Amino acid sequence: MGNSKLSSSAHSPVGAGIFACALALICGAAVFTGLAPLRVFEHDIFFLLDNAYRVLQGQVPHRDFFSAWGPVIHLIGAGGLFLARMKPDGIAYANAICAALIGIWAYRVGRVRLGSAAACCMGIYTVLLIATPSSLGYGALMFSHAMVYNRYGFALLGIILVECGTHFFGTEATHRGAISSGAAFAILGFLKISYALAAAPILLLGYAFGSGRARRLMIFCGTAAIVSFPFLGYLRFDVGDMLRDLAMAGAARRLSWHPTELFADGFGLIGETIPLLLLLATLALARRSAAAGESKWRVRELVLVGVTTAVGALLLTTNHQPGGLPLNAFAALVLADPYLVRRQSGDEADGPLGFAMAFLMVVCVLRVAAPDAVSLGAAAWERYRGDAPALRLASERGATIDFEPVRCLTSSETGGPGYVAALNDGIELLRRHTSAGDGVLAIDMMNPFNYLLGRRSPVGGVSAGAYNYVLSDAAHPTDERFFGNARCVLVRKYGREVGDFALEQFNIDGLFRIYRPALEARFRLVEETRHWRLYVLCGGVGRLQAGLPAR
Repeated sequence: MGNSKLSSSAHSPVGAGIFACALALICGAAVFTGLAPLRVFEHDIFFLLDNAYRVLQGQVPHRDFFSAWGPVIHLIGAGGLFLARMKPDGIAYANAICAALIGIWAYRVGRVRLGSAAACCMGIYTVLLIATPSSLGYGALMFSHAMVYNRYGFALLGIILVECGTHFFGTEATHRGAISSGAAFAILGFLKISYALAAAPILLLGYAFGSGRARRLMIFCGTAAIVSFPFLGYLRFDVGDMLRDLAMAGAARRLSWHPTELFADGFGLIGETIPLLLLLATLALARRSAAAGESKWRVRELVLVGVTTAVGALLLTTNHQPGGLPLNAFAALVLADPYLVRRQSGDEADGPLGFAMAFLMVVCVLRVAAPDAVSLGAAAWERYRGDAPALRLASERGATIDFEPVRCLTSSETGGPGYVAALNDGIELLRRHTSAGDGVLAIDMMNPFNYLLGRRSPVGGVSAGAYNYVLSDAAHPTDERFFGNARCVLVRKYGREVGDFALEQFNIDGLFRIYRPALEARFRLVEETRHWRLYVLCGGVGRLQAGLPAR
């Protein structure tokens, strides 16, 4: 592998131009599309909307409501809602802005650590990874903004992998590289803690080997501390609340974490890893006649591939993600870059093997980038046509969300007509018995009602009510913290005939079992419909408090 730093002047302006055009095209398409018609994990959109809405009202995650995620994803959503004047399209606008910023960041790292072609690929890949309106591993046409934080996490991990991986292979260390990795690591810690933990073995590649380790480590730690400071300030430096929430979530996640599930679709995982392994084998073939002094690089290449695969596989087991290993593309760029640089300079000594390495690198990139491009393009086309069959849910302020008819039995009442009917039922129930000043708490996976009705969110509740995933019987917020200052509570009901009954009812039963004693002691049931049970604070709220009949 190469052992000298590439200067920015060595990069072709053509690469910069291609990246700039791709950046404008991808982010422009994301802004044009806005919130894509939802086809899977439809109710997850309210994870983003509800928590961003809370943040805009001045609530702070971990202090005012329980969250298994750091504040980063909620702040991103809040910025988007602010720009879009509270319309749900703001989620897509925020993703487009962050895709541009992180994509430029990735491209700048690539310009220092990689050649022109690899840097351009890295930048475009990162932009597309964040801007795409679908969940990793669930199909290009299954539009959804669910689990978008996983896309952010892989993008930031990729930046760290390229910086540390190239240093691991002997490329001259730079202070800017340590600054970049320190900033990315800090953001990961306040995005989703599992990604910060997953970064540890990657960071070892860059900070346990090579020259200037002590100075680089000091710069890395200093940058991480500086970048963490604004987030800690936003959290009012209440680290205890954040650690308590993360500890609860970790204890709950262990109950549903089954690493053996990784092997349930073993052929799929192997299939995603084969191009990277073939690239590694091609590198070994290309160096068969190399001097003995270069043989150590084979071991380091193997270590890089092993770490990349292990980290990606580990994250697959902790994420709700059936497939997709985005880190493989970043590792492929690091491995193939020296040969791309030589070919760009006119040196064709590698012959067919050099071409094979370039081809396999492209395959690794396209394994994730191609479905992402199809997803973004298809979503933009749906917006352009404007006549796709959809159910439209309107909020108090006129914001609309499109739900397409369900394409999967396991989302029959968390998406499509069933979900829209349930939400409209809950909205009408609240309008009958409560007033505009009564914020609502929901015992359900998500709470859409305060955002949809334009009501002030009560303090308390959870960012996402996933039983045995973020909270459990043994680890959950106290009754006082959960109910906070809520004046009414909606408890979700699922019909036994729906496709997702078993999964969703398991979740509701778990939450209801934990909080039922306090709920029935503090609140009273006023009406039960097909989809909901409404409880109001003892002593009355809204219409009941004003003496109006409960219909």
